Amino acid sequence: MNLSSFESDTPSRGDDEEGSWPPTRDAKLAKLIAEQMAVSVRLCEKSELTSDTFIRDAVENAPATQTQPLPHGAASMAVCLPGGSVAIWTVDADQAEAHSRHCNTILQLEVMQAKKDHAESEVEALATQVCNDFEELSLIRSLAAAMALPNGSGAYEDLVSRSLPPLVHGIGAVSMATVFLDESGKELNKPIWACDEILTPEQTHALIRRYAEEAAIQSVVRNEIASSNEDAYDGQLNEFIMIQCRSETRLHGWIIACNRVDDANQNVPWGQLGFTTVQASLMETATNQLAAQLHNVRLLRQKEELFTDVIRALVNAVEARDPYTCGHSERVASFARCLALVSNQPAGAHERVYLTGLLHDVGKIAIPDGVLQKPGKLDDDERAIIETHTDAGWRILHELDALRDVLPGVLYHHEHYDGNGYPDGLVGENIPIDGRILAVCDAFDAMTSDRPYRGGMPVEKALSILQEGSGKFWDPVLIDAFANNIDKMDAIRISHQPRKPAERPAPINGVPTLNILPSMV
Repeated sequence: MNLSSFESDTPSRGDDEEGSWPPTRDAKLAKLIAEQMAVSVRLCEKSELTSDTFIRDAVENAPATQTQPLPHGAASMAVCLPGGSVAIWTVDADQAEAHSRHCNTILQLEVMQAKKDHAESEVEALATQVCNDFEELSLIRSLAAAMALPNGSGAYEDLVSRSLPPLVHGIGAVSMATVFLDESGKELNKPIWACDEILTPEQTHALIRRYAEEAAIQSVVRNEIASSNEDAYDGQLNEFIMIQCRSETRLHGWIIACNRVDDANQNVPWGQLGFTTVQASLMETATNQLAAQLHNVRLLRQKEELFTDVIRALVNAVEARDPYTCGHSERVASFARCLALVSNQPAGAHERVYLTGLLHDVGKIAIPDGVLQKPGKLDDDERAIIETHTDAGWRILHELDALRDVLPGVLYHHEHYDGNGYPDGLVGENIPIDGRILAVCDAFDAMTSDRPYRGGMPVEKALSILQEGSGKFWDPVLIDAFANNIDKMDAIRISHQPRKPAERPAPINGVPTLNILPSMV
């Protein structure tokens, strides 16, 4: 076995010093030779390696054992051990050959044992790496599950509040803060903390301003801050990682992991003190996922705003046909949302019925002006025409997949609870709930609003008419809920401010001031 090659492929054991076969291991091997062969073994000093020819021959001819005759039938034996030291002992000359073989056997066994230890160490390291990788994959999976697109005005905050806690635990941090930029991209918003609030908003903003330029290039990792003069932060911050949260088109903000947990008391994947590039890399992966979702949230919000604008354009089209009903659809929508809430409808129904309220009269676009704008009472023929607006609304909206949920309310908001309404004469709870809610709200607004041929009636009288028609025209349960919350409904009526029609910008010096595409100029 070529022991001279041992230095490059044999690791040290856990109790050894640096080096592939450190001096301490040579000492242990020399002691083993002494015990196995019942001799006294001396390890030569480094200074002797060049001054003694016999020792130099042992080094040059390693791993062979060297023998040097001595007076009185003795022999000196020397062997270069794998760590570079030379073991020397004295035997009877007639036992020199047996000692040489025995020594070589000991060396070979020890080399094999060292390689076995090395292999076991590699297996253990691999197992540890697999465990860490599994922890990382589990964390990434939990983050992906937590990053489902949210709904509502607090979309950013909702997404962050669900995403940060698993990341905090996964990297072994005490807490974590996210700071977004405002819509202008210039001002910092208030930090959103997961777990404890380590720093004040002012301190968090100061930290970002100090390291933002570095974070634009690479992750910022700092340890032992509290023991240095680098930062004060009232002694609250000892370590941190700061990662820039950016998608392709926008800088959203920064994520800051603060302070490492006490590894003696916490079960975390990594055991060293302070943050390292391992945690920073994992934070970068999670932050990239978060940035992508934040970008999706912005796109979704823009889509919702466009959707709402299209709906308002449809409402404007109806109100442009009948200016005396200006604001009617918005008030009915607000009443309907409130009634859905107080009558304990599912959460998803509140916004759906509001949207339906905005569009419930869209079919009036198809009604002739002479009927729609008639100031007096309609005759039977004219009433038959006006009653077609529910079917017309259905025809206008039914091919729009995004508006399928509003169709029942648009089509059936003039059904009567006793079955004498239109268009299909549905009875009781066979009328979709959105139609029943809008029927109450539509009637209330029609009675309390001013018309060219009459003024709006008092709220008390309108409520009395609703209660008299309970069970005939309207759902009794909804009428009770409406009556019990009449103050809320009246507050909505009073506070509503109809939108003023937009005034288009006039040309200046004969030049249009609208946004004109370059190719159209």
